Amino acid sequence: MAEIRGALARSCNALAWVVERVLAVGLIGAILLNVVNVVGRYVAGFTLTGIDEIEVYLLIWIAFLNAAVATWRRDHLRMDLIVKALPASLQRAIHLFEAAVLLAVTSFVAYYSFFYVRRIFQLGAVSDMARAPTWIAHSAVFVGFGLMALIALYRGLVLLHRREPEHP
Repeated sequence: MAEIRGALARSCNALAWVVERVLAVGLIGAILLNVVNVVGRYVAGFTLTGIDEIEVYLLIWIAFLNAAVATWRRDHLRMDLIVKALPASLQRAIHLFEAAVLLAVTSFVAYYSFFYVRRIFQLGAVSDMARAPTWIAHSAVFVGFGLMALIALYRGLVLLHRREPEHP
């Protein structure tokens, strides 16, 4: 079982590395679109209609996918000075509770965002200027929180099956 956990962790670390690089390229692309639009507007007298909306879509995806990467790597903000001072059994209980709360909250958000995305997809809603389907941007919430829920589930299961405490 430990070999499977190790292989899964290595695979998820590699995937997180790839996602970060893709998101970095997306951020550079959004910045370049903004530069082209600003230069076009103030130097050449033209604007690319809808570019601002496309930039916002990119930034939404960057935020929610990076939230999942940060959750996997445990790069989120923590206030655990007191927890680290507790006995190992209490630390494990707190980490289990933390994983359960994270699983509940992220599952709740992913569940309801899925139905919202489905509804706006069925309605055929599009953005005002770019005429891009709005379900694309809104699905970032579902994907990001869905991934965070899976990570919380994985962490909780690992904690339940581990004998020694896990130190984030």
